Amino acid sequence: MKKVTIMCRVSSDEQAKGYSLDDQFDRLTDYCKRWGYEVVHVIREDHSAKSFDRPEWKKWMKLVKKNELETDELLVTSWDRFSRDLTDGLNVIRDLSKRGMTAQAIEQPVDLNIPDQWIMLAVYMAAPDVDNQKRSIKIRRGVRQGLKNGYWPRKPFFGFISARNEEGKHIIVHDPVKAPIIREIFEEVAKGTPQNEIRADLAERKIKISRNNMSKMLKRIIYMGKIEVPALDKEPMKIVEGRHEPIVSETLFYEVQQALAGNRKARGKFEPKYTKLRDDFHLRGVLNCDECAHTMTASYSKGKLGKRYGYYHCNHCKKQRVSAIKVHKAFDELLKTIQIEPEMLVLYNAFLADEMKMSQVDNKPELKTLKAKLEQIESRLIKSQDLMLDDMLEPAEYVSIKARHLKEKKDIKEKIADLKTSTSEFVALLESGIHLLENVQETYTTGSIHLKHKIVGSIFMEQLSFDGKKCRTPQLNRIFDLLPNMDKGLGKLKRGQVKEIFNLSPSAERGGLELSSALG
Repeated sequence: MKKVTIMCRVSSDEQAKGYSLDDQFDRLTDYCKRWGYEVVHVIREDHSAKSFDRPEWKKWMKLVKKNELETDELLVTSWDRFSRDLTDGLNVIRDLSKRGMTAQAIEQPVDLNIPDQWIMLAVYMAAPDVDNQKRSIKIRRGVRQGLKNGYWPRKPFFGFISARNEEGKHIIVHDPVKAPIIREIFEEVAKGTPQNEIRADLAERKIKISRNNMSKMLKRIIYMGKIEVPALDKEPMKIVEGRHEPIVSETLFYEVQQALAGNRKARGKFEPKYTKLRDDFHLRGVLNCDECAHTMTASYSKGKLGKRYGYYHCNHCKKQRVSAIKVHKAFDELLKTIQIEPEMLVLYNAFLADEMKMSQVDNKPELKTLKAKLEQIESRLIKSQDLMLDDMLEPAEYVSIKARHLKEKKDIKEKIADLKTSTSEFVALLESGIHLLENVQETYTTGSIHLKHKIVGSIFMEQLSFDGKKCRTPQLNRIFDLLPNMDKGLGKLKRGQVKEIFNLSPSAERGGLELSSALG
């Protein structure tokens, strides 16, 4: 008695048109009864036959390959139930033949032992394949026309939801919950915040975005109100204005593209920089591992009773993991050791004022050069836009060029702003700097997280390390090398000696600064 497997298949759209799995099952089982076949397995599935990547089919093939199912023949009602792809269908039939099995359609029977019958089989299987291709072309053209008109006829990306306008046409609008998240991600990347930190921060808020998805998000022009129309036949790819409201501005989008390009060039060359500052781990990014000297990160761990404890730890060598409380106490003690005499502050004030006067030169030539560069960039932007509109420049190339030029414009404008900084602003900075020197430890303790990082960056020329007991730093700012020594050995200064003293070059590097007393 021949042992057979019967396969009933229908896609979701076919189900809506009246096809039925039960009807196929009844016809196949009646056929097997008439011929005296034993049905050993039934495949029922509601997936498209465009490919054999179908759950029930794969389960059956797994049984066949492991010889856990004895089957002589696979039966279907018609060949389009078996496959709607000519190439894949013929390949699978050959594979089944090698395993000693045949495939047959009860309504379109063929005898594959006769070579000419393979032509008939190809005809049966080619018809649905051609139908698929025709429908696919119509769908692609319809979708492309919608894209050309500025609509998004596909599944909306994260940050958008589907809606319909007054004309009843399908459009996308902002998701009130997710759109602000997209805007936040772009803003953080533009600031220089690493993507892994952004994802970690979102994860704490129960928002999970994979690394791959975030990378794709940041490159999607749909977020700045543009639509990419893919190439089709002889029509090239083009970018059009979307009919939806952008989530981020063009300027922000291009700033992010420039930041991403810079990160790709620098990847693997520098230590990670933590620009997402946190009060609870205010030394993250400036504290080095005492074992391998790589920058340490920080996170919380839960104790046995569920209480959270903060730790600085090294993800490079994974050898150092220290309590954040211990490190912060040791650093406070380190700041207390930085004491500057009032007389030295007066001298420091005189030095800065003197240096400021010496540096006040005529900035007009440099300002003129920078303004000329701005005009040149504007001209290049207009020319590149004209080239794109004339189809002489690919839209993707234009996006890259615009991102680079916008970054250059921003840098030049910042330089111009720096050159125009007034003397009164210098004085204000001078006074705040003196106040900081008078109260380093107190200012640090009560200051914001941004002020803390500024203090660390200005005082400690190299990063800190913690050996479990003491905080150490290889080198302080050179001004601290000089000020304490002046109090010890220089004595009273004669009039006019200020400039001479500050021109002294410390030839020997001072030893690293560390705590005088250990902390348990």
